[in-house]
Amino acid sequence: MFVDAEAYERFMGGWSRRIAPRLVDFAEVPGRGRVLDVGSGTGSLALAIDERKPHCRVVGIDVSRQYVAYAARRE
Repeated sequence: MFVDAEAYERFMGGWSRRIAPRLVDFAEVPGRGRVLDVGSGTGSLALAIDERKPHCRVVGIDVSRQYVAYAARRE
């Protein structure tokens, strides 16, 4: 289930990239500070926070090393 980051991204990536910026706004992520994205998957939410809140430090963690590696390549 947590093996193929490319397949996950093809299946869910488009939706994740569309909804992540809206979630950042909805959650009222502060403009400064640190954010921990637990279960970050392929990184869509962490990257959206990074783009919308450039003064925040964002760390994403996930149980899947493959997803973490995929997210790191997206930076």
